[in-house]
Amino acid sequence: MTLAAASATSLIADSAHAARDASALPSNSSRSRNELSLVVPYAAGGPLDRAARKLTQETTALGNINVLNVAGDGGATGAAMVARAGAREPMLLMGAVATHAILPWLNPQLPYDPLRDFQPLTLVARMPHVLVMRSELAMQWRIYTPEDLLRFMSKHRQPLRYASAGNGSIGHIAGQWFQSLTQVPLQHLPFGGARPALSALLEGTADLMFDNIASALPHLRAGRLKAIGVTWRSPLPALPEVPSLDDSIKGMNLTTWFGIFATAGITDSQAKRWSETFAQTLQRPDIQQYFDAMGVVRDDLRLQDFARLVQAEHARYGQLVKRAQIQMH
Repeated sequence: MTLAAASATSLIADSAHAARDASALPSNSSRSRNELSLVVPYAAGGPLDRAARKLTQETTALGNINVLNVAGDGGATGAAMVARAGAREPMLLMGAVATHAILPWLNPQLPYDPLRDFQPLTLVARMPHVLVMRSELAMQWRIYTPEDLLRFMSKHRQPLRYASAGNGSIGHIAGQWFQSLTQVPLQHLPFGGARPALSALLEGTADLMFDNIASALPHLRAGRLKAIGVTWRSPLPALPEVPSLDDSIKGMNLTTWFGIFATAGITDSQAKRWSETFAQTLQRPDIQQYFDAMGVVRDDLRLQDFARLVQAEHARYGQLVKRAQIQMH
C-alpha cells in the first residue's frame, strides 16, 4: 500500500483544538536564555499534550517552560523546529515513536535526522494500543477474544473495516502488521486524526480500530467499546482482563512511546541536569498516579538508555515497514 508522506497524520493527537501555527511562534532570538520551550508536535488536548503540560507545570526546578503545539506532517513540523533551534538556544521536544521511528521510513525528505539532530533526555511513558470494537457489534457478532475475531474474519466474505488516524499513523501500521501476520485482509479507512477515526468507529462507519489506551480507556469504562486485545506482551494494569494479542498472533506487539528530547549539541552537563530533573518529577507518586490514570506504562530510561531505545525502535520499524510492504514515497 502506497503512503504519501505529505498525508502522514498525527500519531496520537486526538483533540479538535487547533495547534498554534509555527510561523506565529517566537524566534529563538526573541526567547529568554533562561526560559525553555517544549514543543509538542501535535494538536492540543491529546495524550502527549496533556503529559507535556502536567510535566512542565510540576518541574519547577527548570523555571518556566513554555509548551508550544506545532502540528503538521504527522509530527515532522514540530520536530524539525526543535532540530533547527541550534545548541546555543536549544529547545525541547516531546518526541514519539512517530517522529523518530516511523516517519523516517515513510518520508525520505524528512527535514531532520531522528538520530543525529536530537539529544534524548528522558522517556516519559510507553502507551500500548488496544484493538477495539463497538460493544453492540462485538455482542452481535459474538466476538470477545482475538480467537473469536480470527474465526469470524475467516468466514466473513468482506474484509472488516478498520479506522486509523491516517496514513502513516501507528494505528494504520498496526492494521497492516495484523494483516501481514494473520494473512487476513482488512479494509483501511484513514481519517484526519484519532478523534474522527474513533467517531467513525462509534458511529458504525468502521468495524475495528487499533486505538491508544489513553484515548480508548474512557469509552471502554463507559461500555461503549469492547477491547479484544492489547498490543502488549502481557495484560495491562488498566485492563487486566484483556488478553495480549501476542498470545494468539505472535509478533503483534506495537507500542507508542514518548519522551523528552533536546536540540543536539547541548553540553553533557546540561543534558544530565535536564534529564535528571524531569526524571525526578516523573518518579513522584502523584505524577505516577496521573499517568496511571491515563493507562500508560512508565519506564525510567534516560540519556544513553533512552537513545538506545530510539535506535532500536528506528531499526525495528524500518524492518516492519518493509515486511508489511508499505511503500515509501
